[in-house]
Amino acid sequence: MIYEAVKGRLLPLLKAPTHPPDPPAGSHGSVQTFRADPNFLKLRLIVWGGGFAMGILAEVLMIIFMHGDEGGLIGWLLLALTIIGAIGKYFLIRIDYDMRYYVVTDRSLRIREGALLIHESTYTFANIQNLSVTQGPLERYLGLANLIVESAGGGPSGGDTHGKRPFGGGHEGNLRGIANAREVRDQILLLMRRYRDAGLGDPEDVARAVPHTARAGFSPAAIERLGEVLAEVRHLGEAVGRS
Repeated sequence: MIYEAVKGRLLPLLKAPTHPPDPPAGSHGSVQTFRADPNFLKLRLIVWGGGFAMGILAEVLMIIFMHGDEGGLIGWLLLALTIIGAIGKYFLIRIDYDMRYYVVTDRSLRIREGALLIHESTYTFANIQNLSVTQGPLERYLGLANLIVESAGGGPSGGDTHGKRPFGGGHEGNLRGIANAREVRDQILLLMRRYRDAGLGDPEDVARAVPHTARAGFSPAAIERLGEVLAEVRHLGEAVGRS
């Protein structure tokens, strides 16, 4: 397939990772990695195709109504450039879809997207303030929605400022194009509540706040809570797998 061949050559050229992101902090067995729904790619191609068709139509009309050889030559040249640009845009849309990953553990959420510009953000359950679902008309038709994650304080991992609010002191992530956004939201909310009820803050915060002698192990109640969290993460993974 032409696309796979181009992708295989382009990603090494861009030094882009070809594997899912490393999981954020959390129990090894709780890691769940999932992708945007295939209909999200279809949505992107529909939007792109509509704009491409309008551009082609405008240039064909230009060729028809422009008089003289020079005007016709310019019109054909613009048409050729539009087609070449459209082919490049198609490959970028496909690669962007393939490079989009969402990772959830029992402690945090990580989003990675982009091919030319790679953005990776991590949101700990201790800092997430709000989860909301958005859905446009085409997304409703295709059974898609977006899950918006709003976090207080700090910046995205690795010094990346993608999605950071310039004045709000936090940042925002978007799990775009998932089929069961509301179910994923409810599962993450449940994980957040159990995570916080168990008294488990960010690992670095706990290390600074708790004396070394007190960190030898969790209490039986905390261990029981962790077991419940792991069960909910596995349920979340099963729900995502059905989408």
